[in-house]
Amino acid sequence: MVEQLFFFHNPKAGGTSVVDALKRLFPEERQCPRIENDATEHADRGGRYGVFRGYDLYAGHYGRDIRDVVGPRMPMATNFRWPIDRVVSVHRYFRYMVEISDEQARDPRYRAVALAKRLALDDFVTCDDPAVVIHTYDHHYRQLTGSGWSPHYERDLKAARDLIDQMVWFYVCEHPYESLDWAQTAFEGRLGDVARLNVTQAESHSAALGPRAYRQLLAQNQNDIAIYRHALDRLLTETAPVEVRLIA
Repeated sequence: MVEQLFFFHNPKAGGTSVVDALKRLFPEERQCPRIENDATEHADRGGRYGVFRGYDLYAGHYGRDIRDVVGPRMPMATNFRWPIDRVVSVHRYFRYMVEISDEQARDPRYRAVALAKRLALDDFVTCDDPAVVIHTYDHHYRQLTGSGWSPHYERDLKAARDLIDQMVWFYVCEHPYESLDWAQTAFEGRLGDVARLNVTQAESHSAALGPRAYRQLLAQNQNDIAIYRHALDRLLTETAPVEVRLIA
């Protein structure tokens, strides 16, 4: 039985729905309060995470740096989404769903949101502004090897794959049925439904990603693509019978 869990919440990849389901497995008093949620809060923490030790559930936009301090032996999980779609969803979420005041638009903390509201999709996802790059270059890979809120690449691809192999479970947006089937085993049938939450409603009338921007996003997210493919292989291994995998 999974009695403790550290959930690496990958932004704009169905994680809000997964966290909502996971929280039902743990008493509220055993759930760690918010540690950090953006690059500014990450910088302000300065790696001082020891005060948050002792909880049974950690679930947020947290990186391996936090997990190594609060629970280096704690069971882990995360959520995956095809990296290109995830980045496009970041732009749409910032542009259409996040409301900021004129004062906030001038605040460096909200710079990525302000740029998303000013820039078209292609211009935003290929922008080299550091406030945007933190979201659009290998975010999940950096999260699993250090921190998604740091631009630095702390460990190599093997370290990220090894961490994925150690996870007790993860959710893949494009494969909800397989993900939930695996959850039946991983959580002994206790997880329940994963409802769709925090969905960006404006996607139907948003501009499509252009070919040049698409190719650049592929180049920017080679590590995220690599760990996504590795996760799919693991998911298939956990959920598909051997004879089905042989046919495929």
